[in-house]
Amino acid sequence: MGRLNIDIDDDTLLQAYKLSSISATRWEEVDQDSDNAIPGLTGPAEDPLGLGATIDLRELDAETKAAVLITSKSFNPKTFLSVVHPNATYQDLSAGIAHLRASLDSRSEAIRVLVEENFDRFVAVKASTDALYAEMKEGILAEETDYASKPLKDHLKSAAQKADQVFLPVLENAMKAQKLRTTLGVFDRSKFFFNLPSSLIECIEAGRYEAAMRDYKKGKLLLETRPNQLLPVGTTKDGQPSGSAQQQQKRILDKVWATVEKVMSQMRSDLLAKLQEPTRSVEEQEKTIEILYEFTTSDDPAWTYFDAQHKHIVQNMRDAYTTAVNTVQALVDKNAPSGPDNMSFEHEIASQLQVCVQALETKQPETVIAQSGGNEIWEAIEAMVKNISEAMLTPLPNFWRISKAFMDGRFKKNAASSSRRSPTQCRTMALDIVKLYISLLSEFFLFSDMAVMSPGRNTTPPLFPKNSNSLTTAHHLMKVLGEIQDSVNDVSGMEISSEASSILKTLLESARWKFVDLLVNAWLRDANIFYHLETWVGSTVDPYTTVYLSQIRTFQKQITTCAFKIAGGVDLSSSASSSSRPTKQNVIPAEFVAKITKAFLDSLYALLDGMVHLASDESPTASGIKPLPAPSTVVPGTNPLELVKIEDADTRILLVVSNFGHLMRVLIPSMLTELETAFNTSLADDRKTLMTVVQELDKTLFESYFKPKSAALTAIVRNGILDPEMDWYETPQPKEIRPYVYETLMFLVGVHAQVSAAAAPLLERTLNALVEDVAEEALRCFRQVTRFGMGGMLRATLEIEFMHQTLSRYVTPSADQTLSELYTKISHAYARRPGDENLQSHLDGVKKTLADARRATGVEFLCFRQTKERGKDREKDKEKRAAGAAATATGDGKDRERERREKDKGERGERSERDKERERRREVKEARA
Repeated sequence: MGRLNIDIDDDTLLQAYKLSSISATRWEEVDQDSDNAIPGLTGPAEDPLGLGATIDLRELDAETKAAVLITSKSFNPKTFLSVVHPNATYQDLSAGIAHLRASLDSRSEAIRVLVEENFDRFVAVKASTDALYAEMKEGILAEETDYASKPLKDHLKSAAQKADQVFLPVLENAMKAQKLRTTLGVFDRSKFFFNLPSSLIECIEAGRYEAAMRDYKKGKLLLETRPNQLLPVGTTKDGQPSGSAQQQQKRILDKVWATVEKVMSQMRSDLLAKLQEPTRSVEEQEKTIEILYEFTTSDDPAWTYFDAQHKHIVQNMRDAYTTAVNTVQALVDKNAPSGPDNMSFEHEIASQLQVCVQALETKQPETVIAQSGGNEIWEAIEAMVKNISEAMLTPLPNFWRISKAFMDGRFKKNAASSSRRSPTQCRTMALDIVKLYISLLSEFFLFSDMAVMSPGRNTTPPLFPKNSNSLTTAHHLMKVLGEIQDSVNDVSGMEISSEASSILKTLLESARWKFVDLLVNAWLRDANIFYHLETWVGSTVDPYTTVYLSQIRTFQKQITTCAFKIAGGVDLSSSASSSSRPTKQNVIPAEFVAKITKAFLDSLYALLDGMVHLASDESPTASGIKPLPAPSTVVPGTNPLELVKIEDADTRILLVVSNFGHLMRVLIPSMLTELETAFNTSLADDRKTLMTVVQELDKTLFESYFKPKSAALTAIVRNGILDPEMDWYETPQPKEIRPYVYETLMFLVGVHAQVSAAAAPLLERTLNALVEDVAEEALRCFRQVTRFGMGGMLRATLEIEFMHQTLSRYVTPSADQTLSELYTKISHAYARRPGDENLQSHLDGVKKTLADARRATGVEFLCFRQTKERGKDREKDKEKRAAGAAATATGDGKDRERERREKDKGERGERSERDKERERRREVKEARA
């Protein structure tokens, strides 16, 4: 096997691969000019100037080689000298010129000799050629046969036609198939790009927006960096892409990309529309904003979301408020009173109060109180507050979460937008929503700052129910305040801004102040008509009082407790109420304490006025107004006052005075103590003033009962003592007691029966006062008698002593003193006459008459009988008074009588002190009960 020839001819290599240079950096196809090619000259070439230089053609490229070789058509002398003789001197070049001329001359001489030697041959060839040409021109190469090419042309033309008929369809189909294969190959390599519109549509319809954005970016990168890979174009002979192919490629790719942009534009529009949907979750909205920031647009999608959500929240809150107000207005109009019948209104409120108070006493207040008067309006008001709160709190947390992320720069990393709006405007938007919430509530409830609210001014919201009692009002105000407090807590927890927290705190304080003010107004209104609840049912716990007192206590305690809660004493939010931990009580501001305590005292005064009204002739019972039904908790037959005639004004006065006594002893002290403990305040001065007022009212009412009785009694006594037919000087010794004494005592029996039936604790007070007035009237009358005879002195002593002994249980120290003065007056006015010496026998007759009268009237005056202990003391007094009367009659026992009176006075003082001590213990016991 021969050795391989690896001596490569560069020109041959360049021609074979159509390259312009051995060290080509890119693929190209160059058409080599065969005329300039000098095959075989790859080694050293001889210097035509004869200067001894050697040309290594292997080190030269084809162009330089053609310019250097003198046998080449593109020989360039300048290039030759610069490549072959770059360092030759002028003398060298002159010698080279001479050598070149000599060479040319020798070559021309050789050609001349060659021609001379072969001249005959040249002539012969010339003649043969001319003859052949003439013969061919006349025959086969005649002009009319197109120089012998016409038959051939005809045959070729016929063959071409038949070939077209046979092979042209085949070639055309082959070309189409080739184009299809080429197109399919292009689409197969670039099917991602050409399928991009449909794949984007599928992703969008499936909600896979992130995948759509990822494919969009990939397609955009391919379009911008590798369009020829997506759609290759043909090149010209010099390897450059043709202009038409590039245009066609651009047109196809632009058409595809226009479809892509249209799809993405629709996707962007859809996403912007979704940003404005209020029901989407915050995660979905955040992803949507992030995707929209991937679009290279000047719009800021975050502001699209903020503006739309802010507008939606504000509009939704306004719509909720308007709808709720219209609903409340319709209910208010529906429940408006038909006429200005104040009595009917009071009766309706009183009926509601009765039912609510009974529910409180039976420990089942919630349902009953909530469903009382005006409950439909209250429920509509609560629904309004709840709807407004939900309209704010449902979207606001998501809005604020995205706002915080936006302010923290979370969405700016991929943003190409350049919005001039400050991110802190999101905080302003959230603050506007909070301010709108406060504005709507303030508009409805007429909220105002505590510092500017006029004291005592009744600014009840116009849409509040007019026929709602204070207990129901308190119940619903607490629910409304709880809803507001929940909203305030939720918004404050978002930490929007210090201003938001401050105005929300102010809102809560204003709401508390306003609601307390509204409750106080309803409280005082109901306290003024609370007397309608008095059904004159006796209490089984506190004898000789009515259940009305327990209703007062229940009412005052419930309203005060509600006011305490509304003022901030208890957290009314749902989180606090649902907690199983004990309820924590807070310290309420001093302004609330002062307002509530003042309202409590004012309501007490109103309740006291109502009790006085009950005892007057204008009371519902006396006016013929249909009373409220007895409480359902009273079992028939268990009313201690069932047999008492309430229609009698005196009976009502006694019951009211008895109730006043229980108020002073037990109820008012305990209520004030509880109030002081709950509010951590002191009401010493108010307590003193209140007790003084109660005592004055008690005194006034008692006198209204006592004075008519006293006037009737004193008239009987006056008519009996100052009877014109009675001569106290000439009257004989008495054998009986005159009728006026019995009439006086029977009158007192009637009083005793009336007081015992209605208010037994007032019995002693009443009879004591009446006995005092009787004694004083008797003293005044006897002072008008100038002188007494023996019979007159004994008659006066007998009548006064009979009343004294009969009424001894109710003789007070003051009355006893008056009677002592009366006895003294009789003794001073006694005029002794002859025959009066037998005083003892007369005295025994008087004693017998007195004893007989006492026995005869024992049953009639049984009600005046004393207890056993006090009876013994009274018996001793009776004996002493009899002895005193005898001494007075003899005229010589004045000193002993004076000593007896002083001693009796001392003993009665001791008994009075014991009675007072027992009374004080009884009061303490009742107070403890």
